[in-house]
Amino acid sequence: MAKGLLSIPELRSKWRKEKSFYEVSEIGTGVQIFVKDVLKSPDVFDLKVGFKSTPLENRKNEFLEEEKFKGPGTPDVTIFITSEIVIPVEVERYGNIKAGKAQLLRYQTDYEKKYGILTDGYTWRFYNNNVYTQYTLKSIFDNTEMFLEFWREYIKPEKYYLSFFEKQGQLSLLKETEQLPVDENRALFFEDITSLIRSFKNKLDIEGYLNGLPDKEKKKTAVEMTYAYIIQFILYKTLVDNEFDDFPEQYEIIVEAIHKNLGSNSFKDILGVIGGISDKISKNIYRPFSKEQEFITKKLLALLYKPKNELHHVSPWLDIFVFIKKYNFAEVRNEIFGYIYENYLKALYEDQKKGQYFTDPAVVNFMLEEIGYTPENIKERIEQNENSISLIDPACGSGTFLYSAVDNLIRTIGSNSEQLAKRVEELVNKNIFGLDIAEFPLYLAEMNILMRMLPLIINEKYNNPVEKKIKVFKTRDSIAEFMDTALRNTIHDIDVAAQKNNGQGFLFKEKLDLGYSSYVRDEDDLKEMKDSLEDWSRCPRRRFDFVIANPPYVGYNECCKQGVLIFELMKNNQVRLNNIYGVNLHSIPENPKRYRPNPNLYAFFVALGLALLKDNAKLCYIIPQTILTAGDLDVLRYHLAKFTTIEKIITFSGKMFVGRGLRQNKPVPTSSLILVAKRALPARSHQAEIIHYKDSNDEIEECLRNILKGKKISRKRILQGRLLQEVSNWNFIKHGRQILDFAEEYRKGTESISIYYNHSLAEHNFKTKFYFDSGYNIDEKKILQEAPKEKYYLYPKLKSDFWTVKEFKGFWPNIRGGSSSHVIKLRQANQRYNLLDSPHKVIWSYVNPEKFYFTSCPVIWARNQICAIGAKNLNELLYLFSILNSPVISLILRLHLKSENEKDYLVSTSSVKEFVRVPSTTEANQRIKQEIAKSAKDMLAFEEVKLTDLVNFSKVMMQKFDGVKVKGNNLVLYRSTRERKLKIKKNKALVEQTITSNYASEKLGFEREAIRLSELKSLPCIDFEKQAQLKDY
Repeated sequence: MAKGLLSIPELRSKWRKEKSFYEVSEIGTGVQIFVKDVLKSPDVFDLKVGFKSTPLENRKNEFLEEEKFKGPGTPDVTIFITSEIVIPVEVERYGNIKAGKAQLLRYQTDYEKKYGILTDGYTWRFYNNNVYTQYTLKSIFDNTEMFLEFWREYIKPEKYYLSFFEKQGQLSLLKETEQLPVDENRALFFEDITSLIRSFKNKLDIEGYLNGLPDKEKKKTAVEMTYAYIIQFILYKTLVDNEFDDFPEQYEIIVEAIHKNLGSNSFKDILGVIGGISDKISKNIYRPFSKEQEFITKKLLALLYKPKNELHHVSPWLDIFVFIKKYNFAEVRNEIFGYIYENYLKALYEDQKKGQYFTDPAVVNFMLEEIGYTPENIKERIEQNENSISLIDPACGSGTFLYSAVDNLIRTIGSNSEQLAKRVEELVNKNIFGLDIAEFPLYLAEMNILMRMLPLIINEKYNNPVEKKIKVFKTRDSIAEFMDTALRNTIHDIDVAAQKNNGQGFLFKEKLDLGYSSYVRDEDDLKEMKDSLEDWSRCPRRRFDFVIANPPYVGYNECCKQGVLIFELMKNNQVRLNNIYGVNLHSIPENPKRYRPNPNLYAFFVALGLALLKDNAKLCYIIPQTILTAGDLDVLRYHLAKFTTIEKIITFSGKMFVGRGLRQNKPVPTSSLILVAKRALPARSHQAEIIHYKDSNDEIEECLRNILKGKKISRKRILQGRLLQEVSNWNFIKHGRQILDFAEEYRKGTESISIYYNHSLAEHNFKTKFYFDSGYNIDEKKILQEAPKEKYYLYPKLKSDFWTVKEFKGFWPNIRGGSSSHVIKLRQANQRYNLLDSPHKVIWSYVNPEKFYFTSCPVIWARNQICAIGAKNLNELLYLFSILNSPVISLILRLHLKSENEKDYLVSTSSVKEFVRVPSTTEANQRIKQEIAKSAKDMLAFEEVKLTDLVNFSKVMMQKFDGVKVKGNNLVLYRSTRERKLKIKKNKALVEQTITSNYASEKLGFEREAIRLSELKSLPCIDFEKQAQLKDY
């Protein structure tokens, strides 16, 4: 904030402190000063103080202050937005605003202006002629965006809109701005539509269009109205720019009519013209629009019957018209709306992790082809059974999958006649479905489909408007949406009607309700879809033939934090993780988890997708490659291998998603694979086809073309039975023969690490237990910075330079009961406090570990930030530490757990137990094992050497020094003009190296201010070269 300018928090504070003084003082240091502070604040009016010498024609966004003793008829403050928009301001004492009304009206008359502001500092009245709109300081500060929308509208010149329609020379501004094709001006288009959405929504509220609605519904209705109108006008302009029927000619007439009415201030006639556009789209293109606009239509009719209308009544619709005039929608491609969607989502949810990415059309078409949703197959299916082409995207976003599915339907049926057009509309209405949690993408999806169907709806031969709502539905949570159906308990289509559990599903009705009536959630259509999922004779569909999606990728804990409904239901024990639509997302039968697992949200979408399928129907998802590696997704691997027929898994070396930001070049840190599975039990001999695309540098389109041609890929078939056997990890499917042979040899020459984590085996073999565990339930924000009086633990800070823990973030008291905020609580998976009580530990970072560390310090940490193995047997743990840090183990862990384009590489204790194996120990090689442990101990000992071990500090009493350096065989300490020589006992080269690395400076040699003796004596002196030699021994 610039000097002298106050922010909103500072203005609030000043008002609270001074408001009692403002009740008695108007001028000088009183309320006038405060008003001027508000006018100058960049957060509010953002006006500058003008100079009296500035000519009127040069004044812009400034104000002039009154003379100290103003004359009669002189405003306290005069605001100049432009030379034409001049606003007199009358300031009264706080609480005395009424006294200034007559004076302000006199200023308006004297200045021949319709504007005027009357304020007592707290209440602000903005006059237009003798009518005013009132804001309080609280409403301005609490909802600044809404106020600023009003202010921008208030100061807008009457000729603002007229300028967009007036001709300039031989070209109108309209024709000039129509030179902006949408696809070539994405950044500008996104900025404009984002601004328009925000502005239109606010203006509906400001102008009172939604008065009469309950407050709870008002905001949601404003949002949906905004989307509906903007999309409707984009559709209209698309018809104009693509020269459908007589739309271009009618458009020119409308432009001229608006121009004429603006010029004559006939604003109610403009409402009639714009209402005519909406009416034409509703009647001739998409009939459901009329229902969405009933509420606003009534308001518009009321305005038309008013004796006089103001410009601000019609400005929301003029803003939309100015917007569509600016762009050319000829040959507009559907993916532009996916671009809008992703950018708008980022702007709207910038503080939340939604895990949603726009799917490239090339990927969409490839996936549809993989499951056979192509014109040839669709035609064959319709001929055999008309009810076999249904498709749903349970996370449809802006509808890229739905658009392409509709496109394939149109290409299948054709559009040469009105009869065929009606046939396509019928098939689309009965078979294409989408779900999403946000209104805006659903409106875009609706528009996407309508744009593809425009040639069927209106042409020279016929007009065939879409009568029924396109089947896209807003949900609170798409996963929870079907919890009120029998879907929640089924694996295959057995007698699902009997599984309604005596109406148990109705318990979820209230939870699923949005709390308001949404235009993108037609309850009757939704009920029809849900009924069709069960055995209802009047609904022929009975689940879907195809489920296709790019589901959101959001972590379990983040979903809990955001209050995703299915996670709330699990928290309240109304739904269980071990039965998400028949899929156990908790544990597999052979390996029950003792802790609460954290499967990613996309796993829930896989479960839902499988449940939505008919028997023998197909699912196709593009999901992260973490499905191959994540420990908590063993459940998904098990279910897919056991209960479905996996037809194909396609993995990619490159990044399949690019953030559709304004530059469109930011890779999304997500590895990808395409899964194609059939809802049918696999035959014993079934082999899944595995394709891996090798070139990470190819563009998406080229990559997919090459896969179809069999180029740059490795292709193999793997028995699905093997996938079932290897559910702990599927990363092996990407690897070649050489790596697989290496892994097999590794397995043959080693034994399971269970000899350590199985307590019975460990006690038998090593006379002690080894505890594989992670952290405890403590709040790391409460770490102490000073050691407490009672026994305590240290909070480690892992540094890649060392093999031991050399730095700590703070202290944590050893409190295991009571009400203290420092109680060490157990997590579900903890083996009591056994790890904490183990004197020696091997520890490593759970996320992107660089190495395994050894420590005998008493350490503690929160949750699974760090993982560990603890024991009393020092030598055996040193041996295990050496094994874990071997290049072989590093390679094995990365082969199983690393996906090349994933941002993070995660190594849990479960991963170590699953994939790390240890050399088979015999009496013959016992000596080698002992030698390894001894070498590890010696290697770690290098990190315990301190400067006091190498230099004789026995005769030094001075506690601070100005500088230090090595001279001859001495360490020389400097203080002012004095120096003290200390004899170097051994390893002079290491001492010199340590002093140089810690106290060297380019400008001052080895000098530094205030070197403490205690710091110097405890300085680590590590011979890294010798340590590395021993490590590689």
